[in-house]
Amino acid sequence: MLTDDLLALQRLDTAIDQDVFRRDHLAERDSATAAADALAAADRRRAAIDARNAELDEAVAALERQGATLQQQRTRLEAQLRTITSARQAEALEHELSTLAAHRDELDDQELAHLDEQSTLAAEAEQLDAGRADLVAAASAAAAALGAVEGELDAALNSRRTERDEVAGRLDAAILERYERLRARLGGVAVGALDGGRCSGCHLDLSSAELEAVRATPVGEVADCPQCGRMLVP
Repeated sequence: MLTDDLLALQRLDTAIDQDVFRRDHLAERDSATAAADALAAADRRRAAIDARNAELDEAVAALERQGATLQQQRTRLEAQLRTITSARQAEALEHELSTLAAHRDELDDQELAHLDEQSTLAAEAEQLDAGRADLVAAASAAAAALGAVEGELDAALNSRRTERDEVAGRLDAAILERYERLRARLGGVAVGALDGGRCSGCHLDLSSAELEAVRATPVGEVADCPQCGRMLVP
């Protein structure tokens, strides 16, 4: 019967819409996303530590090369200092040596700071490595839980969609087109049942004359709710 099929189609479409919404907003999806994000964040941080350590290794190597150059300069100046007799020249050389020593102290301080940072990074890397297995396990478990719930919902959705196709196949093409057009325009609800004197779609009361017109709709046709425009089934 046309009215029964319309009501069944609306019921199935409503159930499908609800299942799709629920599938898109699963608590398990939030948990899986959070677990995957935590693992990804830890891996990004671990990669950043490796990259920073490489930078620090290069910086320390550069400092050591500068230090070696300063040492060569110091050795040369000390050799010159032992051979000169002029007090003024000796004073100038000693000033250069003092400047080199100060520069070397700066290089040593920088190298020590880099080494301290590497030590801190090493401790953090060790902690990340130790905790990664737990993060992987949590992400895997959350993904599995999500997959199980999605599988159940997908099975229910496929069953409803199959039933929906069967019901829709019994409807006239013009009626089905009208139904789909109303669903798109009216928030997914194209059919309302007459509940006493009220449309179940918009929950508004019909006048006596409107009720009489709806009930007088010929068999094979469907009335419109005069309040909301939905297909109204007596």
